[in-house]
Amino acid sequence: MTDTYSDTLVFFGVTGDLAYKQVFPALQSMIRHGHLDMPVIGVAGRPWSIEQLQAHVRASLEEHGSVDEKAFAKLCSLLQYVSGS
Repeated sequence: MTDTYSDTLVFFGVTGDLAYKQVFPALQSMIRHGHLDMPVIGVAGRPWSIEQLQAHVRASLEEHGSVDEKAFAKLCSLLQYVSGS
């Protein structure tokens, strides 16, 4: 079996409940274990800035796990946001 590599992770609904409760903690965990080192593009309909999204991610991690500052900083550096549907 060969290893596969993705150039970018894109997910829709980045401002929604599933992302808030499960996806962001999972992404932080992937970073902590060295399994995520690619751009993460979140798409949603809300007209947020990247700073608003990063604050949303931090709140998610505080509520549904814990914030690993090093992994959180890495996640923020990988995170991009596109407002649209």
